[in-house]
Amino acid sequence: MIIEFFGPPGAGKTTFARTLAARLRERNYAVDLVLSYRPVERAPSKNGRRSSSIGRKISFLTRRLMRPLTELLSMIARPRGISRDLGTALNLIKVLPPSSTLSSVRLLQYMSRLSRAWFRASTMGKIVVFDQAFVQAVCSLALLCGVADEALISYALDFVPKPDLLVRLDAPVEVLEERLRDRHHLGGKIEGLFEQDLETSLNSRNVVDLLYEVLSRNGWSVVSTTSLDQGSLEAAIEQIERQIASIAEQSKPGMTTPGPVETSSSHRSRLFSDSFSSQV
Repeated sequence: MIIEFFGPPGAGKTTFARTLAARLRERNYAVDLVLSYRPVERAPSKNGRRSSSIGRKISFLTRRLMRPLTELLSMIARPRGISRDLGTALNLIKVLPPSSTLSSVRLLQYMSRLSRAWFRASTMGKIVVFDQAFVQAVCSLALLCGVADEALISYALDFVPKPDLLVRLDAPVEVLEERLRDRHHLGGKIEGLFEQDLETSLNSRNVVDLLYEVLSRNGWSVVSTTSLDQGSLEAAIEQIERQIASIAEQSKPGMTTPGPVETSSSHRSRLFSDSFSSQV
């Protein structure tokens, strides 16, 4: 079973995905968690605070630039499926072309790597939680190409694989703005180079609303919820957990049957490094 989150920046997709995965593991489901890569949201330093040192920023920049290259080289070394992965990315970019060549290149390499990870996850026979994946990518493409057109978005969705469950996260605009300002403050100028500006990030809420309408009309399994504080997070997690249990009961035997939680390295979160995922 594959679960994807989508929503505007600052809606809490990564936090929700982490919490959901932890809850499912407590219920003895075998779960993998696939996270987008945002160094500013990684674990704090030993004194409990995120470091703002020059060394940390240089380390961040190095990871941000080198990890996509490393993963692309890994794809080339294992070419099986690479035409499918590149084809998916190219089709999406053709339907919703970004306004700049640089954005197109960055999105192409990101979505190619995402495709590899998504189709690998679809064969695992366990629950795989993506804090953002193809639906979020379509949202970002619509935002970056400046065309929020229902027909084009619907056409783009025809090229992406369907997860078993989509979770749309939203929050009031004032909450999003506060969270994004905090994020930009923590990240500093270097991380800001990889982020959309505040106005563009907030405008993505309109695109998410339109995307949600298109998905619902087209019969996708999508749930809309919010996570504003610990109380609403717990309530939303319970809602999604019930939905997952319902899907699991209808699935083929062995696909999502509860079982002992693995403790191998495959159970640890996989991190995708890409400037695009930090913007959406």
